[in-house]
Amino acid sequence: MNTDKESNVPTPSASKSVEYILLDTIGNELWEVDYQNGIALNVTEIINSETTGNIIRYSGKIEDFLLHERGLKRLHFHESVNFPMRVHFDN
Repeated sequence: MNTDKESNVPTPSASKSVEYILLDTIGNELWEVDYQNGIALNVTEIINSETTGNIIRYSGKIEDFLLHERGLKRLHFHESVNFPMRVHFDN
């Protein structure tokens, strides 16, 4: 048995770097924003918004939220067939 203590559970400081944003006006898209790693993912089809705590509701686009509400810079949008829509950004 492995006695090393390793866990996938986020530490309190890591959990503060992640927010969930529910875009009310765009088909209730749910985005997970990870500020520490500089990425936002559209997790609408992966995570049930009703089971996620600390959701911020926003009436607008994710681009507007990241730029105007969080003051992030240099947004880079990526879309592919195999992965959900994602945005990379600089803090």
